[in-house]
Order: sequence, then structure tokens, then C-alpha cells
Amino acid sequence: MAVAHPEPMAAEGITAALTRYPQIAPVGFATSAAECERLGERVFALAIDHRLRSADRVATNLRRKGVRVVFIGGEDDEEEGTRVPVDASVSILASALVPDLAPRRSAPDRLTPRQREVLTLVGRGLAAKEIARQLGISVKTVEQHKSKIFGALGVPNQAAAAFVSAAAGAGRSDEWNPSTT
Repeated sequence: MAVAHPEPMAAEGITAALTRYPQIAPVGFATSAAECERLGERVFALAIDHRLRSADRVATNLRRKGVRVVFIGGEDDEEEGTRVPVDASVSILASALVPDLAPRRSAPDRLTPRQREVLTLVGRGLAAKEIARQLGISVKTVEQHKSKIFGALGVPNQAAAAFVSAAAGAGRSDEWNPSTT
């Protein structure tokens, strides 16, 4: 499975979020039509943002080769299950890519309450210094929490953690709710 999106951070975040599903093994992400075509040769399914230049052409070519293509956003498609809204949860995208899949146990369930607070603030776009000031802890402690959060979520950086946080519903309430994913 692969993700194609014109914005590298979004592509990386979506890819990281999809790793929670055991039937999905992302092989990478693309940010251009040419990269997407090359990557599409090695996957069974591809999530492609409708804003990627030449997305329709790439999707048509890959579908002819048997790749399941799911668009993120754009106009309704005549083929059922091949387009998800931009504001859909990661679980909806995952289900469109691989019908009948089961999510892995939610990593945020293993986070401490303080780590959930930090993740919520990361998801709101706050910098480490702002998080430290708001929670009354040091910047170094915030960075340690972030490192542990990234490991638990299986993401490489703050942008991917923020995407996973938003997709899971963190930041929308004070309570982490993994059932929304």
C-alpha cells in the first residue's frame, strides 16, 4: 500500500497513521505523479489525494494494472468505495483501501495521561516551549514525552504525530477516544 499526496508532511502522516492496521504495510509515499506511478507498480492499493497533478491519469493506469485506487477528497466517484472525504477518519480510508480489516490495538491506550496531554497539544500545533509553559514542565521534559509518544505511535516526527492525533480525535476533547479511529 502507498500514499500519494502533493504535500510531503501530509503524505508521511497518512502513511504513518495507516501502519496501525495489520493488513496494511505501507511501502512509501509519493508527492508527484511520476513517483506515484513508480510506487504504484509495487503495491496492491494506493491512496491518492485528488489535488495531486495528473491524479486521474495515474489512477486510471494503475487500476488497469489491478491496483485498488482510493481518492482522498474531490468529486463523487461512480465506483463505490473509491473516494473518501478529506475530513474522513484514517479508519475510513483504511477500510476503503482494504475492506474488512481490523485495526491494531490503539497505541494511544498505552500512553500516560501526561503523554496524552502533550499529544493533544502537539496536535493543536503548539511548540515544545508553549507546551512546557502551559503544562508547567520543562522543555526537556516535553521533548522526552514527545520522543516516547512518537515511539508508541510508530511515527517519525511531530508532523506525523499531529496527523495521527487529529485522525484519532485527540485535541477535539480532553479525553482520548480511540473508538473514533
